[in-house]
Parts: sequence; structure tokens; C-alpha cells
Amino acid sequence: MNLSLSSIDFRTRNLYFINMLKIFVKLILLITTSLLSFSLLADAKLDNETEVGIAAANGNTQTETYNFKQTTQYKNVKDVFGLKSRYLNATSEGEETARYFLLSLRYEKEVSSRLGLFAQETFEKDRFANIDQRFGTDIGGRYHFIETDPTKFFSELGYRYFHEDRLDGSQAYSNYGRLYTEWENKWRETFSTKIWIEYLPNFTEQKDWQFNSELSLTAILTEIFSLKSSFLLRRDNSPAPGVKYKNDTLLTTAIVAKF
Repeated sequence: MNLSLSSIDFRTRNLYFINMLKIFVKLILLITTSLLSFSLLADAKLDNETEVGIAAANGNTQTETYNFKQTTQYKNVKDVFGLKSRYLNATSEGEETARYFLLSLRYEKEVSSRLGLFAQETFEKDRFANIDQRFGTDIGGRYHFIETDPTKFFSELGYRYFHEDRLDGSQAYSNYGRLYTEWENKWRETFSTKIWIEYLPNFTEQKDWQFNSELSLTAILTEIFSLKSSFLLRRDNSPAPGVKYKNDTLLTTAIVAKF
């Protein structure tokens, strides 16, 4: 049997992705299990949401896309600990076309039923945005305007510091303001929508502002599983050198497990 070099490279990338995915899943399971065990001992509350989206085509066209998203929140009285992670990988005809990873840890102290203060640390990698690694440190406050069963609406105001190491060897340091707002509404028992908007004005370089937003629709299938479609927009008005586009968009449909 004769194998072309492109097919060998394609299989090698698949094997690498599978190994990385195993490590990623084990890490998420370890953290989630630890928080769950602790929450049971402390009689506290744990919320977990895992999102998985996979698309693959083989034959005349060879494409693969994997999207994983994890959100875990542990609340003990007025202390809230959060974990968020996301991984996106796509290949076309054996060539990688997207690779993005995010891991975020957050602590929030509830001052009142409506007001909370938080600190957050975020780690990102984005090969096709020329980002080898980026660390973001956030501090700020959150205010809940509406907190009912069908509707949730809140906003956050704060400060973010970015330290960015790029694939071309350069570095960037920036100070941002941060304005974030999120609205979610349950229209029926089995259908809900959510939209969030984030604006980051740059205090260091005025033209280097960022804007992010996501709109999602969720249909509940069972007590645990749901079907979710979302559209994510990320805009960096002054991207890293060598990056062609200022806008990145992602349209996904995924199965969500929530408990």
C-alpha cells in the first residue's frame, strides 16, 4: 500500500491532536471532580457546563473541526470560584487552519445580592493570530440588574492587563479598561437565548481596542443535555504583526451537558 506524504502528515496531526485531547480532558475531569468532591463536603453549590462540537469529512474532501468548552462554578456562601476553558482545532486537507486555547480562573466575593468584586487570570494561545501565549489579569466589579428565573441581566466594569508573547519573537504589554454585559432569557421551558458583549478600550495605545460578542440559542433535550448554536465575533482593531484580518468569527452547533 502506498501512502502519500500528505496523508502521513494528516495522520500524524490527528494522533497529536488525540493525545493532546486526552490530556486536556483528564485535566478538566480532575479539576471538576476535585471541585465536586469539595462542594459535597462543604455542602456548597457546584454548576458545570460542558460543550462539545465535532465535524469531520473524509473522501474527496478531508476536513476536521473540534470545539470544546468547559465552564465550572463553585459557590460557598459569598465566595465564588470559576473555571473556564476552550479549545478549537481545525484542519483542511491535512493542513491546520485553526488552533485556539483558553484557560481562565476566577474568584468573586459577593458584597450583596446584586454586587460582587472579582479577580481573574486568563491564559490564551492562538497560533493564527500570532499569539504564542497571552496572560490577562482582570480586577473589577459585577452588578446584577435582573436576577429572576426567566431573565438574568448583569454588567461588569473593570481593568485588564495583557502580557503577550508572539510567535515572531516580539512582545506586547497593554492596559485596558473592560466593560462587559450579559443578558439571558428563557422564553420557554425548553428554549432560551443569551447574548454577551465585551468592550476593551486600550489605555496604552488608543487605536488598539478590542470588541467581543456572542449570541447563542439553546434547546433543552433532557434534564442534562441540550443542543446549542452560537455565533462568536472577536475583533482586535490593531492585531499582531503579520495577522491579515481584524475580525474572527466562529459559528458552532454543539451538544451541551449541564449539571
